[in-house]
Amino acid sequence: MRKLAICLAAALMLGGCSHMTEVNDKAYVIAVGLDEGDNGLLKVTYLFAYPSGGGEEAGGEKIDEKDMVTVEAPSLYSAMRLVDTFKSKRIDTNHTKLVAFSQDLAEKRGIFSYMADLVNTRGFRPSIYVCVSQQAPDRLFRSMEPKQDVYIEKFIEHLFSKVADSGTSRAYLYNNYFSAIADEGGYILPLVGVTDSDRAKTAAEGYPYRRPDDFALNYTAEDVPLIGDGSAALCGYAVFVGNKMTGTMGLMEQSIVEILEKNMFVGQFCVLVPGTNKYANVDLRQNKRPEVTVKTGEALEISVSIELQGEYTGIDGAFRSREDYEGFVDYLNRAFSQKTRELLERTRTEFGADVLGLGDKAKINFLTYGDWADYNWKERFRNAVFNVSVSVNMSDFGELRFSPGKH
Repeated sequence: MRKLAICLAAALMLGGCSHMTEVNDKAYVIAVGLDEGDNGLLKVTYLFAYPSGGGEEAGGEKIDEKDMVTVEAPSLYSAMRLVDTFKSKRIDTNHTKLVAFSQDLAEKRGIFSYMADLVNTRGFRPSIYVCVSQQAPDRLFRSMEPKQDVYIEKFIEHLFSKVADSGTSRAYLYNNYFSAIADEGGYILPLVGVTDSDRAKTAAEGYPYRRPDDFALNYTAEDVPLIGDGSAALCGYAVFVGNKMTGTMGLMEQSIVEILEKNMFVGQFCVLVPGTNKYANVDLRQNKRPEVTVKTGEALEISVSIELQGEYTGIDGAFRSREDYEGFVDYLNRAFSQKTRELLERTRTEFGADVLGLGDKAKINFLTYGDWADYNWKERFRNAVFNVSVSVNMSDFGELRFSPGKH
């Protein structure tokens, strides 16, 4: 029996794993871009991992060219099969980090069918990041030049974790897929742009800090006045209604979305103090989760209450009296209330759909799904009334004698 056991063990070891594929025999897809092709075809761009390990050659020289392939095919399936015919290694999408849809594709064809293909394709994980690119995805991928990250997949992960780690799920494939099939019919995806030096200089000339009501820098991705390494900028959201892109949200609106979705960190703002040429830098966080209540009567009424806690990181001599200090805090309250109300009104009037998912708060007022369907949320939302209350409480700044409690 002992000899038989040894023979069986030897046979198993000698048999090997001929049906398995070695790691070095695979071409790992890091990002996929979907764009409009000619004659109704789909243009698909694949960005592969650097073949020499993190973009460094043996001598330490940076590889300038990315391993990127673009094909046109009737579908995502046929594109993958086509690439597989001339790629020496077997394509592997198990480690894909990002799928980027072009804005042209999102506006003209919509993206739901392609998200469905990704969800139902073996090899694509449901937790991959998805976004809309204002430029063609191949240009977006070429712009991704990580300087502080050794691997490009880490660059993508760090970029999109700013949305994913904020407490929102707007960056993930599976969340957006289920949002797209919901009855409310509206959702938002992260918006990415490639910054341009000439556009950046033009944007900087009209720097919005000069007007107090624009303190929030409501840029979209391609308009950010940013010149430097790594020109792929994540800034704002693409808005989808009926599974086609119908508009965008800028940087300030992104901050409000993250507040409504319970992100405790709001951000840092450089604010022109009204009536002066001085700036106050403030760092804002949430005291507690925002309160959103929905009254689903004949007239739909949605109330939002937000509490923010702030501290000064610089005041530039902006406050010379207690009245200056109190007036500035009052201005922050009014400004954030106004920006929040404006965003909610945009969803009702401009987009005509509940793209922020406020209907989830309304569903608790109905016993059955049939009752909810009979209420006709889509139509009633277009006539909703919004009540917004934002309270900003500022902490002391060093020896600021005009803040509450100082005499």
